[in-house]
Amino acid sequence: MARSLDPLEGEALSGYLLRLAHRLGVDPLHLYVRTGLTGTRLEGTKITRVSPALGFSLDDVSLEAFGRTTRLSREEVTGLLVAPLGARYGPLSTEYSRSQADERTRFVSPWVLSDRTQYCPDCLAGDSSSQIEQVHGGAWQRIWRLSAVFACLRHRRFLRQRCPNCGEHVQGDAKNLIARPRDGELHPTQCRASTPVETLRAVRPACGADLAKADRPRDLLPTASRTREAAFATQARLLTLLAPDGPEHVSSVGWLIPTAQYFNDLRTVATLILMTWPEARPHAATRTLAKILDHEAEQRHRAFENVRDTPGAYRRKVSVYIAPPENPAVTAAVLEMADRFLSARDEREAARFLEFLAVEATYIHRKVGYALRTKPGTSFPLQVALLAHRRGESKAATAEEIITKRGGFRRAHR
Repeated sequence: MARSLDPLEGEALSGYLLRLAHRLGVDPLHLYVRTGLTGTRLEGTKITRVSPALGFSLDDVSLEAFGRTTRLSREEVTGLLVAPLGARYGPLSTEYSRSQADERTRFVSPWVLSDRTQYCPDCLAGDSSSQIEQVHGGAWQRIWRLSAVFACLRHRRFLRQRCPNCGEHVQGDAKNLIARPRDGELHPTQCRASTPVETLRAVRPACGADLAKADRPRDLLPTASRTREAAFATQARLLTLLAPDGPEHVSSVGWLIPTAQYFNDLRTVATLILMTWPEARPHAATRTLAKILDHEAEQRHRAFENVRDTPGAYRRKVSVYIAPPENPAVTAAVLEMADRFLSARDEREAARFLEFLAVEATYIHRKVGYALRTKPGTSFPLQVALLAHRRGESKAATAEEIITKRGGFRRAHR
């Protein structure tokens, strides 16, 4: 392919396909076939969609064909995929799961955005000094597929998932890595969601709003505030953990655990905070963050109560609290608190907080509370902290005794 493109730093495969298709004047579906991403599918098979799984992982046949056609190295192609982030992001990893069957389902984890993405308008606008980016737009970052990423620190703004014009998810759907894969008229930074307006046409037209020019929303957090700084400080710490050169181990309840597993711990504590809210309200970093969680928890509690006792009700009840927040300010609020207690130097205080959440979750709904407390992939120290209260002993002493006997962990602060 003589007119290929070099990937931008941190770019996702979906964004690369959009920019390259725009450069070549073809639609993304045509480019999908042309670059060999169809893999081992038989020649002549009708291609109608671009599987969302392709943005996460490619088989060897597809990876080699894509690299050869686009003139990218194997490392460059792998760098476009989300799955490698699983080395540091537990919800994407199979290492900390109970069953290898998770290899087939990890891309649909609630804390992995497989059917949609987030975006920063300033990032999509591209570098003003790059002619390529000014023509084809900036990078759709692969890290935006992780629910633990909620802000762009470079531009000091929260990420978005929905278009400010039509209110729909801007790129990707349940069946396609890129929404409207046959539409080659849209610019890579335009909203590809179908307009919600009723029309006589068989296929509704695309929204087409320029996402790179989206105004900053008014309903998140003030530009300069202690709340905003607390949120960005949490994001900075989490991005450090996700970085390829970040620490291999991190403290959780006073013990060093693999970084990838820490994100599983973070997810579990966040869900328990939401389920038991407002019990943890006194521990919010600021009153603004507390109010943000008030509103989110109220909606989830109402949704939880509205689940009827029918077949499958238990799973639906669990999903109410395990689903990550869509509003980045809510994500910031709940992860700030979860991260602060998990990484606290005073492990006894952290253990008391976690035990309190566990007891309250059991009181609210024993079965659902137990499911959230024992989510596969969490670290052993956190499991002890969430379950040891059943022993009727001192929380911190019990955790220390059990972990010491089991071995394999090192103190983080001694």
